[in-house]
Amino acid sequence: MREYHAAMREEKVLCKVICNGCGREIPLDTADYFHGEKTWGYFSSQDGRQDCFDLCEDCYHKMTENFAVKMR
Repeated sequence: MREYHAAMREEKVLCKVICNGCGREIPLDTADYFHGEKTWGYFSSQDGRQDCFDLCEDCYHKMTENFAVKMR
């Protein structure tokens, strides 16, 4: 989950990233994290829905270690 501050000229400035998995704040200056976005297409059960999430490195590892087909 990303939080923004409004800046001049209606630009958004990222001020905080919170892991959607564990709820911890992810330091912007020191940590790397996974950001996922998906807009669901027509004829899916999620038709038109837009999902967006952020995961810290630990939560990303927990999610991917259970994949039936391993990533390359």
